[in-house]
Amino acid sequence: MSEKVVFLDFDGVLFDSVKEAYLLSRKSYFDIDIKAPIDTMHYSKFRKFRYLITHSWQYFYMLQMIENNIGENEFEQKFYDVVTKSLQAEDFDRNFALARENLLKTDFEYWDSIDEPFEFFKDVARLCDEFPEKFIILTNKKKLPVQNKLKKYKVNNIKLFANEDLLSYNNKAEFIIDYMEKHNLQKSFLVEDSIDNINSCGKYPQIHTLLVDWGYIHPREKGVSRDEILEIIKE
Repeated sequence: MSEKVVFLDFDGVLFDSVKEAYLLSRKSYFDIDIKAPIDTMHYSKFRKFRYLITHSWQYFYMLQMIENNIGENEFEQKFYDVVTKSLQAEDFDRNFALARENLLKTDFEYWDSIDEPFEFFKDVARLCDEFPEKFIILTNKKKLPVQNKLKKYKVNNIKLFANEDLLSYNNKAEFIIDYMEKHNLQKSFLVEDSIDNINSCGKYPQIHTLLVDWGYIHPREKGVSRDEILEIIKE
C-alpha cells in the first residue's frame, strides 16, 4: 500500500445503523419506549428514505412526513423543500442525543445489538492490523458511540474523528484538506455513502472519492463494489 490515507465514513459504510436511528428518532418524536415493538411498515419507509439524511435533526422532518402520509413518489422533493425552508429541530436533536447517551449508560448490551457491521468493516479491521495509521474514520456521529463500537470489535489501531472534530468545518472535504496539509499528504481516499460528501470533495483533486454500492446511497446513484474498493485502497 503506497503512502496515502483512507478516510472512512461510519454509518452506511462500516455499520448499518438504520435501526438505531429509527428507535432514537421514534423516542425523540413520539416519546415511545426504545424497546417497544416496531411497526414494520413505518420502519420500512424510514429505512427506504434514510439516504436523505445528513444530520440527525433532519429525522424530525422525515418522521413528520411519514406521519403525514406523504406519497413515496413525492417524498424526496418535499423532504428537501421542508428541510431547506425549516429551522433545525434543536429540541428533537437534543433529545435524540440524550436518548442515545442514556441507552449507552443503562443498557449497553441492547444498544450494541442494534447496529450490524457490514462485511467491509471486517475487511478494514484486517487491513488496520496490516497497515496501521493508514485508515481514519471520519463521521458526523458523536465520538463515544463509535469508540464503544470499535472497542467491542477490538479495532484499536484506527484514528477516529467525529462530530466534535468537525464543528469548525463546513464539510468533510474541508477537514480532509486541512488534515492533509498538516500531515504533508499528497493523496487521500474518502469512502462514503453520502453523495453530498462526495460532491463537496469535487474541487479537490487530491481527494479521491469512492461511493459505495451499499449503505444509504441515493437509489439513482451507482456505487463501487466492496471488492473494487478494496483493490483500489490496497494499491
